[in-house]
Amino acid sequence: MKKLVINGGVPLFGRVRVSGSKNAALPIIFSSLALRGISRIKGLADIGDVRVALDLIGCYGAKVKREGRDTLIDTTTLKYVSPPPELTSMLRASTYLMGASLIRFGRAELVNHGGCNFSARPIDMHLDALASHGAVIAGDVISGGRLVPSVVRFKKRSVGATVNALISAAGIEGESVIEGCALEPHIFVLVDYLRSAGASISFVGDRATVRGGELSGAEVSIPGDMIEAGSYVAASIASGGRVQVQGFDRSELSSFIEALGASGVSFEDGEDVVAYGKPARRFSVCAAPYPGFPTDLQPVVAPLMSFAGGCLKDEVWRERFGYLDGLGAFGLRSRALGDMREVFPSELHPARAYAPDLRGGFAMLLAALMADGESEIYNADVILRGYENITEKLSGLGAEISLCEM
Repeated sequence: MKKLVINGGVPLFGRVRVSGSKNAALPIIFSSLALRGISRIKGLADIGDVRVALDLIGCYGAKVKREGRDTLIDTTTLKYVSPPPELTSMLRASTYLMGASLIRFGRAELVNHGGCNFSARPIDMHLDALASHGAVIAGDVISGGRLVPSVVRFKKRSVGATVNALISAAGIEGESVIEGCALEPHIFVLVDYLRSAGASISFVGDRATVRGGELSGAEVSIPGDMIEAGSYVAASIASGGRVQVQGFDRSELSSFIEALGASGVSFEDGEDVVAYGKPARRFSVCAAPYPGFPTDLQPVVAPLMSFAGGCLKDEVWRERFGYLDGLGAFGLRSRALGDMREVFPSELHPARAYAPDLRGGFAMLLAALMADGESEIYNADVILRGYENITEKLSGLGAEISLCEM
C-alpha cells in the first residue's frame, strides 16, 4: 500500500497536460475481445485501471504490445476462460466483458465487478439488453446460441448498459436499435472504434441505429481526460494559484466551468482552461448525465465549498457522499440535507486520512493542498487508478508532494 505525503499551503502555477481518458479507454480495451485482428489504440494512459483491464483481456489470450504511446492489441486467437475474480473485482468496467465475451465466444459469465465502493451497482439494464438479442441468463452464465438484432429501450440513461448494448449490437449481423443511450463523450470514442472495426452506427439524439456483423482489427485515439482536467482546474483554484490545463476538449467541462464561475472563480477564454480566484459565493452542483455536471467531479468540488459553502446533489449515484466523512478529518464541515449534502465554510487543517475511492481520494488530496502543513493520505493506490504521473504533474506545478510505500 502507498501513501501520499503533502506539505500544503503552496499556490500552484504553470502548465499541465492531461493524459488519455480512463472512461474512454476501458470500454475499448474490453470491446477488443469482440474483434478478430490487431487494434491500435493511441494515447492510453499508464494508470492502474488500464493495467488491470489489459491483464484481464490477456487472460483470454489477447497479446498486448506497447509502441511508445500506442498500444497494439492482437485478438486474432483467443480462448474462453472464466474471468479471474481477483481482477474483475478491481474494476466496475469489468461488466463490459459480458457483451464482448458473448459476441466472441457465445457465452459470458456474471462477474464480481468492483471499482469504487460508493454505491450499489445494479446490472439489470445490461442483462436486459443482452437478453433482447436472444441471450439466455441461467445462474451466473449467459449463453448466446444464435444472437439476433433487436430493439433495446432503456428506462433511464446508463453509461455501462449503453456500452454493453453497443458492443453486442455491433457484433450481431443485421440492424439493431438502441433507444435511451447515454451520451457521455467517451461513448462516442467507443462508437468510433466500433465503426473502425466494421460496424455502421448512427445517432439521432439518444437513439442509435447499429448495423453489425463480423468485427476486425481497428484503430482509435483516446482523447484527453476531462475528469483529470477538472481535477487539476480544482487544484489550481484550491491552492490560490493559476494553472493552465491542456490536452482535452474544453466544451466537455462546460457545466463544471459554469458552476464554478457562479461561485466567483474567473476563467480565461481560449482552448485550454485557466482558472484563478477562489469561490467567494456559495454555490451548488447537481451531478447528472451528460451534458450535466459530471458525477466524477462531484467529490472534487467539495473542498472548494470550504471557502463559501454550498450544496451537493447527485442524480447519477445518489449515495456518493461517503468521502465527506474522510474530508471531515481535514476540518470540512457538512451535513445531510434530504438527498443532498450541505457543506459549510470551513477552515481546513492538515490531517492523516484514508482515501475511500478514486475521486474521493483526489478530494482529500485537494484538502491537503489547501491546508498549511503536512498531511498524509493512505491507500493512495486507489488514486493512482485514474491519475497518471500525479506526483510528477503536481510537483511540476510547485506542489510539495511525494509518494511513499507504507
